[in-house]
Amino acid sequence: MKRIKKSECVEEVVSEILSGNLVCFPTDTLYGILGSALRKDAVEKVYRIKDRDRKKPLIVLFDSIKKALDLGVKVPGNLSKLYPAPVTFVLPLEPESPFRQIFQRDNLAIRIPDDETLRKIISLSHPVFAPSANPQGKSPAENCRECYAYFDGEITLCVEGKPGNKPSTIVSLTEERPKLLREGAVPFEKILEVMSWKD
Repeated sequence: MKRIKKSECVEEVVSEILSGNLVCFPTDTLYGILGSALRKDAVEKVYRIKDRDRKKPLIVLFDSIKKALDLGVKVPGNLSKLYPAPVTFVLPLEPESPFRQIFQRDNLAIRIPDDETLRKIISLSHPVFAPSANPQGKSPAENCRECYAYFDGEITLCVEGKPGNKPSTIVSLTEERPKLLREGAVPFEKILEVMSWKD
């Protein structure tokens, strides 16, 4: 597994993503496994190497709300008040969204990461899935050495850097009221306050 500094990684990571390969990357939440969310083969591979339950959806990272809208995600206009941030929203998909076919779902968990390098990578490639870098049931990797121990032979590139230390907070907006699915880096009460929603 090749290691590369975060300050020098953009071109190589973009190339890997566009080729359908996977990359270990220090996101603003945890070390994640990045891959193209628009390539079915990449999606299949990450489920396989993580031994991940197929019923567990993947969070997809975008560089902007506009890109999510362009790809058929029904994004409420006021989410721009919060993003970028370590907060994930589960949102419904338009009938023509390519994500319906790729993920076999009518909704998608999305996030705009608070990481400028990662947003640049996404803008030059595709929206990316980014589950934590660990096989299901194991502790998330915290560095490239641990990524190597888990995934050598399956992932060819690891970006060295310091990730955040908490997963994102997940909130579903698929029903009438916001629903907390996972407490994470940003308290649910803070999200409700910023978005002017009532609990």
